[in-house]
Amino acid sequence: MYGMLLESVMYFGRAEYGDETWNLIKEHAGCRNTEFNIHHIYPDSLFRKLATACARIISQGDENDHLRYFGRCFVRYCSHYQYDKMLRVTGRHFCQFLREMDNLHSQMRFSFPKMKSPSMVVTEYDCNGAMLQYRSCRPGLSHYLVGKNSILVWLKFDNGGFVKEMLQKRAGFNRPHLSSFSLGKLFLLFPFGIVLDPDLRVQFAGERILQLLGKDMIGAEFLQHFTIQRPHVSLSWDTIMVFQCVTWEVESKKLPELASNSTNVMAGASGARVNSLVTVRENPTRRGSSQAPWAKQHSSLHSFRGLLLKGQMYIVKEANIALFLCMPLLNNLVEMREMGMFLDDLSMHDLSREMVLKGWEHCSRLQILYDRAEEYSNKLEDAHMKHEELKAKGDDLLYSMLPRQVADILRQGNDSYASCQTIEEVSVLFAEVSLAAESDTMSAMDVMRTVNDLYNLLDRITDKYSVFKVETVGGVYMVVGGAPEYRHDHCAQVGGLALHMLQEVARTTSRTHNLRIGIHVGPVAAGVVGLKLPRYCLFGDTVNTASRMQTNSKLGRVHITEKCARQLEKFNFTTTFRGKLHIKGKGEMNTYWLNYRKCDTHTTWK
Repeated sequence: MYGMLLESVMYFGRAEYGDETWNLIKEHAGCRNTEFNIHHIYPDSLFRKLATACARIISQGDENDHLRYFGRCFVRYCSHYQYDKMLRVTGRHFCQFLREMDNLHSQMRFSFPKMKSPSMVVTEYDCNGAMLQYRSCRPGLSHYLVGKNSILVWLKFDNGGFVKEMLQKRAGFNRPHLSSFSLGKLFLLFPFGIVLDPDLRVQFAGERILQLLGKDMIGAEFLQHFTIQRPHVSLSWDTIMVFQCVTWEVESKKLPELASNSTNVMAGASGARVNSLVTVRENPTRRGSSQAPWAKQHSSLHSFRGLLLKGQMYIVKEANIALFLCMPLLNNLVEMREMGMFLDDLSMHDLSREMVLKGWEHCSRLQILYDRAEEYSNKLEDAHMKHEELKAKGDDLLYSMLPRQVADILRQGNDSYASCQTIEEVSVLFAEVSLAAESDTMSAMDVMRTVNDLYNLLDRITDKYSVFKVETVGGVYMVVGGAPEYRHDHCAQVGGLALHMLQEVARTTSRTHNLRIGIHVGPVAAGVVGLKLPRYCLFGDTVNTASRMQTNSKLGRVHITEKCARQLEKFNFTTTFRGKLHIKGKGEMNTYWLNYRKCDTHTTWK
């Protein structure tokens, strides 16, 4: 779908729920960093994901309730940007409005060329409402009347005015009328008209269309010579009956052939122009090219292979025929010549001449501007996609430096002080990297490469646990569990991480390098510090004690405090009493070794 629906939801969703809640909804829907654009195309499933996310985050109503709310948002959006002015003149009555929606979608394709427009047909009506048949190739959103193939909906409303008007029209047909006249005279007024019988064979056609496409179409099936561009339905007698109030567009399957008299006229005027014209007709692939030899203009309908006709299909029940009263769609004089047509071929009572001479609606200037706009739109889409990719990379980098919750607070423009908090209990881990004796003879670059490899290994292990890597200072690696978002099992997460680190370092380095780890549990103050290189830092005696545990640890061991040991034992970790140690700044402390977790395939660290 195009982004108009999503933008309407975003605009009023933020106003209704607030920026912070709306960002949580987008994150839950998997589009946290997506900014919706009217002319950008998004997957249909995203709409329902937003409704599901609203139901879960707001905890009011279910998915269907929020989809109905999204529908109201779109109505408000149309009014806010004055689209309602166009909708208000679509029909005098609501039923007429519904019958004109297909024609409105037909015009919208110039602004939204990739739109898979639906089809709306009123099949029945009475004073109390109307039966609406809605067809679409896009599945899923019944709240926007989007069905998998086709759905029927009975709409209840006061339809008395429309019914009265239709009865008056029917009464008008019963008035005295002119005497019968032949179809030939009718098609003097509609030189491109076509008459079909119930078997959809061409029974009669206007003089000009026979001149351009050949008389062999008489008696042939309509679809043998034409393809249906709009509406998107299979042609049948019943289909014509239902879509009589919808604009039809058909395209001939072959290019028009130049009439001999037209060629003679051109020859009399300018032999050089005839040669140029014949050259182009002999090479139809150049149609629509800016290389047209007689003008600097180019044909804007270069995607069409044949003559494009636009008009109305109407069934005359008394004669049991279907009339296709239409006119050709031509953008400019260049395209008219490419078709082998002249102004004399066009009717004087419709707008086909104005379309060519003045460029009304389908003029070449509009098409050129549209082509440019589409080109700019494609460039904008590419730039938007690159922007989204770079933004995602920037977010990944930011989230690697700061916890996601803290980073989101700062992205909303809040001061870094707003991220500060006091947490009653966290687990702090310090791990010191100890290189093998051979590193003394290594160059500085080799040492840096070795340390980098070890830190990358520790980072990959840390990502598997619900903890946050605070920083690395020299050869010391610092991790916290339970901050900034508290977890009841923060101690188990950090303990499991410590044992996993020792196991992986021993396995990958064959014990040539090792770690010395210390852990403590206690309260801390946490927040973002700094402007140029902001960091999420922890303050308090808990940090100092954890650092002392690491300093007094041994290679390949996890040294923990008594409080930490008691916490870990609740999660099936086994510990061994190390004894009383004099800890700098703390005095005598009971400390322990962390061995393994009972439920793990473990290694006992000694």
